[in-house]
Amino acid sequence: MRALAGMALAVLLTAAVPAAAEPWALERSQVEQVASSNGATYRLLVAWPEGDPPANGWPVLWLLDGKQHFATAALTARRLAEAGARTGIEPGLIVGVDSGALAQRVHDYTPATPGYAIPPGMPAHGLRTGGAEAFLDVVEQELQPLVAGRWAIDPARQTLAGHSLGGLLALHALETERAFSAFAAISPSLWFGRREWSARAAAGKPLLLAHGSEERTFETGGTAEALAESRRVAGGAVEYLPLAGHDHGTTMLGAMAAIIQTAFGRKM
Repeated sequence: MRALAGMALAVLLTAAVPAAAEPWALERSQVEQVASSNGATYRLLVAWPEGDPPANGWPVLWLLDGKQHFATAALTARRLAEAGARTGIEPGLIVGVDSGALAQRVHDYTPATPGYAIPPGMPAHGLRTGGAEAFLDVVEQELQPLVAGRWAIDPARQTLAGHSLGGLLALHALETERAFSAFAAISPSLWFGRREWSARAAAGKPLLLAHGSEERTFETGGTAEALAESRRVAGGAVEYLPLAGHDHGTTMLGAMAAIIQTAFGRKM
């Protein structure tokens, strides 16, 4: 009898699913393909706040690996802005940049490192690297003007955030003084190239560094906290966020509210 009852319930649940259910969609958002001058095509995912922009325009969070993190960032930002009197978060524009295939992502997010190749056994071994400068040129010279032409944005409040190799790129953009006002590097792949990072680079620009307690050393290089401390000692603007219980795959979720705070926190 129990088996029959279970089968009947399953039939009822199956029948309750609409034959043509509508997909979930994020209001006040759009997605478009952008063919860039470097020969790659990027998917640009944009979510904007409700209402009129402030006098200086909306602050912008530029989010790498947009496909994975765009919806989470947009909904988190909107929820925190709704409680702005309590959270100190202002409304802002979320722009997710999706590089697409893994090979393009690895190329875009890694700085040129002469004589270096990703070693066997490491993530993305065998893939082409060294396209960071060209990719950041695309962001600054093509994607940022495109967004600025459609929305009122604040050029003085542009934050770049990335995870893993995206975090590596955020650090590289900071060190090379790219046109962003703040940076968030979550579980940055500091193992790549084993380069020395300047603790004084763009010292006045805020940097959020985060690392999970359950991450394996090969995934990040294991020195995010040391990098944050060296920047702090050198007088640089930095926040280190330890993420207890998080592994490499979950640190972006654990850090999202802090990323939004970095990008959209109320300026006093």
